[in-house]
Amino acid sequence: MKYEVLKRSHLKRNIIVSVIIILILSAVILTFTKAKYKTTASIPLVNGTINYDLSDLNLIGVYIQEGEEYIQTNEIPSSGYEFNSEKSYCTVNNENIDVTLNYDMETQTISVVPLTTKGTKCYLYFEEKSGASDVIEDIYEENQDMLAYDGSADNNLRYIGRDPNNYVLFNNELWRIIGVFNENSHGVAGQRLIKIIRNESIGRFSWDNKASGTGSSTSSYGSNDWSDSALQLVLNEGAYWNRTNGTCPKGQNGATTNCDFSANGLTDEAKSMIETVTWKLGGSSTHRDVTPSMFYERERGTTVYSGRATTWQGEIALMYPSDYGYATSGGSTTNREACLAKALYNWDSSSYSDCKNNDWLFNSSTTQWTLTPYSSNSYYVFFVDAPGYVYYGNANNSFGVRPSVYLTSNVSISGGDGTMNNPYILKA
Repeated sequence: MKYEVLKRSHLKRNIIVSVIIILILSAVILTFTKAKYKTTASIPLVNGTINYDLSDLNLIGVYIQEGEEYIQTNEIPSSGYEFNSEKSYCTVNNENIDVTLNYDMETQTISVVPLTTKGTKCYLYFEEKSGASDVIEDIYEENQDMLAYDGSADNNLRYIGRDPNNYVLFNNELWRIIGVFNENSHGVAGQRLIKIIRNESIGRFSWDNKASGTGSSTSSYGSNDWSDSALQLVLNEGAYWNRTNGTCPKGQNGATTNCDFSANGLTDEAKSMIETVTWKLGGSSTHRDVTPSMFYERERGTTVYSGRATTWQGEIALMYPSDYGYATSGGSTTNREACLAKALYNWDSSSYSDCKNNDWLFNSSTTQWTLTPYSSNSYYVFFVDAPGYVYYGNANNSFGVRPSVYLTSNVSISGGDGTMNNPYILKA
């Protein structure tokens, strides 16, 4: 009898101890769970959006990329990262649910579609933001047939060949990536910036045609000073910049023609991606012997017509003659090295057809303006002629205009593969 009483007493104490242990463990688990996650019970769902208090971010599963790994954190990163909607997910009762999950960095809200039920837990993943220039550097490692370093003093990385995969969606239209340029080329300290050019001309206009005595012009044919060029003003202050209808230079003595850019001028989004840089306005006083590398040096030199500016600070300009030259990959008859050793004036030669025909900036149907002045004259400017050679002519001539810009360093590539049908998608 005494044994039975003692046994029941021990059993009772064991049950009490077990209950206490269970309660303690439950409290610990509950505390840990609340510290790590927030459910829809405390995150009200309104039209599919979970709104949460930023002071309570430690209650949501947040993971950020560090190298090859993801580290859990208590804070959503404010810069340097981008939300990975494919990796992020939600669960109910530890089971993944089929929802579309997004995070808006500006409004700091999570969107879940369709509307989820009570008990949902969401896990947010953020990846290190990959700059567009870094992406192109990586592409070079595997695609050296369409990318090459130019060998200049700045050793910029350029797309080369007849039709490389350098298409990019910019301003809601196709542009193309010229390459990645270091700070000596554009003047933005410590930055390697991407330079792009519109895939097609926006029209045929005069480079400049100011009447003699107007601005830097001393001739009825205009001036070869880009800093006050009539075309420069259209691109950076006028109808093209403002995405509106206006006038563009065409002819002599300040004559104009109507130019409507209300559908293809710059959008506000596009403007936000353009870097203000120092464009080099150096010229050349010769043309028959100038190779791409010689043009590159002279473009960045100080040889200009008397009184002309040697640099210009701004957003939109044109390609350089060297951009055209360096874009060739050469061919089976004349390789790239031989093309780069040949003066651009002679690229129309039948024996050098590989140079222009394997150069994506070449356009056999139109003559294209460049940025570079012929420095021995006040109104001559270099252009790429339809047959493929580089020559100079009066600034008031009407040639094709392909705007060119440098993208800000924070622009990233968020999609696409660079082909014409699937161009790179830019994200600021």
